[in-house]
Parts: sequence; C-alpha cells; structure tokens
Amino acid sequence: MKKFIKEHKKQCIIGGIIFLVLFFAIIIWLFIVPVFSNNKYGDRLKDIENHEISSSSIDKIENTLKENQQVKDVTYHNEGRILNFIITVSNEMTSDDAKKLCDTISENLSDDDKSYYDIQVLIDTEEENENYPIAGYKHKTEDKFDYGSEVESSE
Repeated sequence: MKKFIKEHKKQCIIGGIIFLVLFFAIIIWLFIVPVFSNNKYGDRLKDIENHEISSSSIDKIENTLKENQQVKDVTYHNEGRILNFIITVSNEMTSDDAKKLCDTISENLSDDDKSYYDIQVLIDTEEENENYPIAGYKHKTEDKFDYGSEVESSE
C-alpha cells in the first residue's frame, strides 16, 4: 500500500481532497439545508387547518366590541397560533372596564379555538392617558387573561 501511495502521490492527494469535499457536502446537505427549507414555525402550526378562525367570527367580535360607545377602533391580526387584537378606547374608559373587553373576545370564540390559540390584546387610547396602554394575554391552557404590570409615570 505504501508503495502504491508513493508512486501515485498526486492522484492520492486529489482523491483525498475529493473525498473530503464530498463528505462535507453530504454533511451540509443532510443537516444544514433542511433547516433553511422549513417555515419559521416548524411543527408548531400542526393541525392549524382544523382550527381556522373564520372572518365571520372576527367580524362578530369586532362588532360586539364596537357596540360599546367607548370603543373607537378594533384591529385584528393572526400571527401563527396567536390572535392579536388592538383595541382603541376613549380616554374616559376605566382600566377595569377596558379589561372586561378581553372577556368579550373569549366569549365569542369556540372552546376548541380557545384551546388552540393564545390571545393577545393591547388596549390603548387615542390621547395620552396614565392608565394606558394595557396589555392582556391569555394562554391556550388558561381560562382568564393576565395583564402586564400597571403603567407608571416616568416623571
């Protein structure tokens, strides 16, 4: 074997380089390329097609919220398994009444959808107010919303 390598030194070096390049190309192809081809959610959106939120459900939630005279605007956005709502309220609405608006969202979703999606709500006013914004979040396994710490003045 040593005699063969000495006689074919260039060919052995080229063959070794080709072997290493192919080896690393296969490693990259097997382990790194699949990471880039997946979507950003991975397997977290499994069965989402069975839990699609209909536009009529969202319209019902928005209309129910807007029945309150102090609600100025409602915006909805779905991000994966998180339902995001931004509710703009009048400056006179108390923070306790604003938090009750989150329950309206939960009441208008089916139990099946509530157990699949997290719900995130941001309640704000058009004008600056010391009690706002209020951020509420309900995990799919919880029954009630949790709210961020109360807003404090920076003065």
